[in-house]
Amino acid sequence: MRITWLAALAVAAPRAAAADPPPAPFAIGEQPAWFVLGGVTGGGTIEFHDRGGFVGGELSLARLDAGTYIGAFANADYDFGVHGTIVTGGLEAGHKLFGVDAGPAMRFAGGATELGVAARVGVGIGAFGVYARYEYFDAATDAHVIQLGATLKLPLTSPF
Repeated sequence: MRITWLAALAVAAPRAAAADPPPAPFAIGEQPAWFVLGGVTGGGTIEFHDRGGFVGGELSLARLDAGTYIGAFANADYDFGVHGTIVTGGLEAGHKLFGVDAGPAMRFAGGATELGVAARVGVGIGAFGVYARYEYFDAATDAHVIQLGATLKLPLTSPF
């Protein structure tokens, strides 16, 4: 009798159907998804008057789908050449290794606040990227800024 009950339980036990595919391994980008990314950035500033390095942070919200991303970003860094902070933000887009972003910029240096625009092109592999950014400010001096930098940006969460 005991063997009959054991045989009945074995037959009734749930099993995966032969037609069910195995579970997919975890992979970023396999399914379209939104990501909040954050990281650090730094490099050198090439200005026509003051030159120096910069260090800062970046935060972005982007949708990744089959190697293509689109989203919004905010970036703030301290520029040692002008002894001030530069804040940029705007829209970003890219495909595989290459990306671009552009938007408004503000520079807080020497007791003045200057408004401007910024655009950046970059190449990235995984969480690491290098870029060149051009910034233009409505200023009497140092209106044109070129930054060459690197960023390390990691996914923090997937909010949606």
